[in-house]
Amino acid sequence: MILSVHAVFGAAVASMVPNHPVAGFALGFVSHFVLDAIPHKDYNLISVEPDINMKPRLIDTIYKKFRLVRDITLVSFDALFGLALAFMFFFNYEHPWVFMIGALGSLLPDFLTFLYIFIRHKPLSLFCDFHVSLIHSKIILKLNQTMGIFVQFCTLAVLIAIMFFIERLLV
Repeated sequence: MILSVHAVFGAAVASMVPNHPVAGFALGFVSHFVLDAIPHKDYNLISVEPDINMKPRLIDTIYKKFRLVRDITLVSFDALFGLALAFMFFFNYEHPWVFMIGALGSLLPDFLTFLYIFIRHKPLSLFCDFHVSLIHSKIILKLNQTMGIFVQFCTLAVLIAIMFFIERLLV
């Protein structure tokens, strides 16, 4: 799932336990894996795609840096957009940081995976194998980028509606 969807859902689940910030962070963190297990279509990160025909020339080095800057910009915009949506929908004056705690917990797994791509540290490797190989859905929806993002937000809306319906039943 894209980061915006993770951030909003993490804020939503954390808002269910506003008096327990550690539980809110943990629920946000776990919510990431729940969302990633659902079949979806992500946007492409071009800086991590293999360079099959790249020869070490100056133009290739510049292009590699451009691809990395493009990906970091896209990922940053996605995360900030998600945090803004999480703030709009789940900010609570009594517990003003709850939405942020859940949202950050939900973003952490992708941050650690993205970090592993660049530093290749062994403990991150174990986490990345768990996250990507074991949890992440192997079914990739055959949609264009725009439709893939739209479907993810529809999935988010349905999950939040179910979550609030169950919460109302329990109260």
